[in-house]
Amino acid sequence: MSIISFGLIPDGRRPKKIINLISNNNRIALAIKAEFERLNSFTKSYLATQYEQQQQQQQQQQKPDTPEKHSQNEKLQEIFKDLYVLIDCENFKLDKVANINSEKLQTFINRLQGVESQSRVDETIHDLIQQYINLILGLHLSNSLIYKTLVLKSQQVYWETIYSSTFNKLVYFVQTLPIELYYFGIDMAERTNEILAQNFHQSQIADLEHRQWTQQYWLKLQIYSTALGKSLLQAVDLLFVQANPVVTLLQKSDASTWSSIKWYVSSIVKSPITIINKEIKLKLKTIKKEIQLNTQNIDLFVKSDVSNLLPVLNRVLNIEDTTTTVNNTVINGVAAFGNKDYASTSSPSFLTRYWLPISLIVFYAPSQSRNIYLNRYEILHWIQFNGIEPIKGFFVNWVIKPINEMLNILRSNDEITLTSKDSLKSDVESLERMVYEFAEDNRITTSPDLVKQDIKNGDLKLVMSRYENEIRQPIKYIISGSLLRLILIQVQKGKVDGAVALSGIDKLLKSQQLVFGIVSMSPSLIILYQVYKYFTSAKPLLVNGKQLSIICLKCLNNIESLLISLSRKNVRNGDDNNANTNEGELLIEIIDLILCSERLIPKELHQDWIHDLNELNNSEYDIETKLKVVQRIWNMYGNYFK
Repeated sequence: MSIISFGLIPDGRRPKKIINLISNNNRIALAIKAEFERLNSFTKSYLATQYEQQQQQQQQQQKPDTPEKHSQNEKLQEIFKDLYVLIDCENFKLDKVANINSEKLQTFINRLQGVESQSRVDETIHDLIQQYINLILGLHLSNSLIYKTLVLKSQQVYWETIYSSTFNKLVYFVQTLPIELYYFGIDMAERTNEILAQNFHQSQIADLEHRQWTQQYWLKLQIYSTALGKSLLQAVDLLFVQANPVVTLLQKSDASTWSSIKWYVSSIVKSPITIINKEIKLKLKTIKKEIQLNTQNIDLFVKSDVSNLLPVLNRVLNIEDTTTTVNNTVINGVAAFGNKDYASTSSPSFLTRYWLPISLIVFYAPSQSRNIYLNRYEILHWIQFNGIEPIKGFFVNWVIKPINEMLNILRSNDEITLTSKDSLKSDVESLERMVYEFAEDNRITTSPDLVKQDIKNGDLKLVMSRYENEIRQPIKYIISGSLLRLILIQVQKGKVDGAVALSGIDKLLKSQQLVFGIVSMSPSLIILYQVYKYFTSAKPLLVNGKQLSIICLKCLNNIESLLISLSRKNVRNGDDNNANTNEGELLIEIIDLILCSERLIPKELHQDWIHDLNELNNSEYDIETKLKVVQRIWNMYGNYFK
């Protein structure tokens, strides 16, 4: 299993960056942003109108309000002014509003208690405060829902990756073995106590009191051992019998002893996989249930009226409240949901995953560090001899030297030669003189030009006929020396033939000298090119062990599948329960795709990319139009994910 966690897991320690990205790139947040801008515009115009009216009243010197009414107005206006500054309506930014603490909103609710509206202006200001707080809480809760759902989907990827591989299951079993043993010991103690409570009656206690202390301890040990054995048998029965249907059937059937033993042994060997499968299935079931619940709540936000989010907040938080104003219960519910961490389904902690390597380091690192220090020279020599020198030799002998030889071939006339330039000429002239002198000594009619022509053509019939005659009487002609002379002439002829062959090979080498130079350095150049290509070629972008392009392709496929499912349900008007969650699932897939594709889509196209994705959640488009938008996205951005 990879050291890095599986899946695109949001950073739980610093979620602000992801939440800000969610706030700026989803249908709910964009609708809330539009409502904020509408409220800001209305607030500015309303304050300007009230300021003008106040100036007119001062000019006309009208009678001031009663002290109590004026006091109430001042409190309400002070609360509204603080909220206006907190939201920063003059320079409104959704990211800043998304990071407002729930405790600050709770202070505004507490300050509103006891403040009564005594005029139409007070009611308007009070309604504006409620609307602003509703929008802020709606933004917080919708962002938390989306973020928590992304965390759950990441956890789902983690557990599905472990579940899909036997090796990953075994690694996870080793990682969680200490904790599982600890809880197993606690469970055995509880089972033992239950068995003792059921079987250890008062009569046995009274019987023990009349025995010697050695017998008492021995009987108590027997009782505890029996209870512990029964508890272990119960655990074995739960793990190997109830969780394994094959063993259960074998117990109830007349199977042979060998078959039963084989299945029992197989069940014991597979027990780690069985335990992990049961645990992961339970976690995946819990994660899918939470994802479905969150997508249903997101779907409520998608289909809600942004100008009145309080009913949606109460429904999502399961608050049975009929009031039309925000209270502390809603704020506490939003804050509690934001702090939800899904610890039961999250990946194991760092210490749990790496307890074995940490233990090995703790136990063996000191002694091995001392051995490494004492043998540092041998280690350095081994690195030098097996690491540095082979690399150096490769570059010197197989890269630099062949290139230099190639350059020498190109810059000079030096040629590869097997024989010297005049060796063949001298051997041929010597053979011509030997044949001509032999012919003159034996009164054979010939001429130097004829001898030269015969030797050039490889024809020695002039002397071979005489050799054939003399070999009939070898002793006679050996004594006279004629036969030996003919033999030496043939030896010289063989030498000339060998020199001619070498000369032909020499000419062939000279004609292919450039080719040999290229062939000699081609292996090293191929190796260097492959290394360069490996380090410089584009590789799939990985985040936490998952290939981003594959994740993006899956998200696009899921989006298209959801739209097709929506189109079918609109035609058939069936299964309304599942249809209610499709909008929420679609929004989650779009947000997940935006997060995953941030490093794949060029910055120049990023805004267009987000705009095209948000069009998939445009309520003004029908399903067919959205499917056409998906096709346009495939055509425009599909190459970035391949």
